[in-house]
Amino acid sequence: MAEEGAEQLMNALISKMESMDKNIQEVRAENAIMKRIMDNPQNILRKAGFVPYGTPLAEDVEADAFRRDMDTTLLKGGDGKTLDKFTNEQVHEMSWDEIHEMADNQIERKEMY
Repeated sequence: MAEEGAEQLMNALISKMESMDKNIQEVRAENAIMKRIMDNPQNILRKAGFVPYGTPLAEDVEADAFRRDMDTTLLKGGDGKTLDKFTNEQVHEMSWDEIHEMADNQIERKEMY
């Protein structure tokens, strides 16, 4: 009778170990999927319902220095610093007056005849 109890215990332990191993394999597979998703943030945004969108250029604006797809420079106060020299944090810390000053310095004024 003691042998039957030991055999039942061994069978129970083996089946528990097999189910634990199966669960570990499932978690590893889920982790691999998550790592693939995390490698590309666009996948996360797409799953959240966001879609990529690019704004078209305005027809009446020849240059927009805040867009990276154009070769333009914005001068700050005429000191020769281009907008590309600033970090995002520095641009966000600028006052509206500084931003308007940079834009005004970029405008080429012409007289109408």
